Formats: sequence, structure tokens, C-alpha cells
Amino acid sequence: MYCVQCGTEMAEGTKFCPKCGRGVEAETCDVCGRGPLIRPRKGKKIAGVCAAFANAYGWDVTVVRLITVLLALTVGGGVLAYLIAWICIPQEQD
Repeated sequence: MYCVQCGTEMAEGTKFCPKCGRGVEAETCDVCGRGPLIRPRKGKKIAGVCAAFANAYGWDVTVVRLITVLLALTVGGGVLAYLIAWICIPQEQD
């Protein structure tokens, strides 16, 4: 889990970031239990789209990247969807 404010890696179950002090629980959705969809500054390979989905839904980022590559190679819309997500998903603040 990463802090959406400063990008510091935190242990699971942490309520506050050890670096910047930002609260973590307030950033999750009450209905679905997921975090915000924000492209991280650290831990990304190209644009951070896969890392954003992995962080928001609690998935393994490697699995998300493999699925993205498979979709891009088999379905022509995979690359277009990645580009649209790159434009639409905001990058985390400094």
C-alpha cells in the first residue's frame, strides 16, 4: 500500500502515513472498500495506469500488467483503453 500524498510505501492496516502523516482510512470508499484511482509517482513502469488500478483495488501489479499486455496484443482496443486511462486518471500530488 502506498500513500496517495507522498508515495511512501506503508504496511497494510496502517492508519497514517509515517512520512507525511496523512490519514489512510478517509481515502477509501465506504460502499466498495477501494481506494482512490490515482497514478502513483513511484512504482510505475510507463504511465502508472496499471499501478493505479492495482493500488485502488488491492490487486498484484504484476497480474494487472500481464492482463494489460495480453489485452493490448489480442484486442486492438487495449492500447486505446490504456491511453484513455493515462489521460483520465490523475497523477498523485507532490
